[in-house]
Amino acid sequence: MAFKLGKENRGFKTPSNTNLFKKEFDDGSLAQANMDGSIDLDPSINPNSKRGKEIIRHEQAHLQQIEDGRAAYGENWVMWEDNIYFRKEEDGVPVIDGPNGRWPEGHPNHPWEAEAIAAEKINTKE
Repeated sequence: MAFKLGKENRGFKTPSNTNLFKKEFDDGSLAQANMDGSIDLDPSINPNSKRGKEIIRHEQAHLQQIEDGRAAYGENWVMWEDNIYFRKEEDGVPVIDGPNGRWPEGHPNHPWEAEAIAAEKINTKE
């Protein structure tokens, strides 16, 4: 799941009070956390399903990273723990030169993604 900056400005909210919007993605993403504290979710995902709840927890983890000041995102960059990493395209694949090397966007080797992936399974009662 790629994590990209949304273009809409809706005002920042905490992850526990997250606005959820339906959005179709051109890149195959299922969801994205936005810098304004909202989450965009692909219309094919039922937010009340087990998978939908996992995806939302993943994106809420990104929102918490933003709220804590550990992460920020732009069209061509990612900030993680006060370091800027640039987004690029390599052989048609979006990549980020992150702290653990060059990996595709959404790859678990990016520390911000590893945390969000771990959050998918937290507090599951389905």
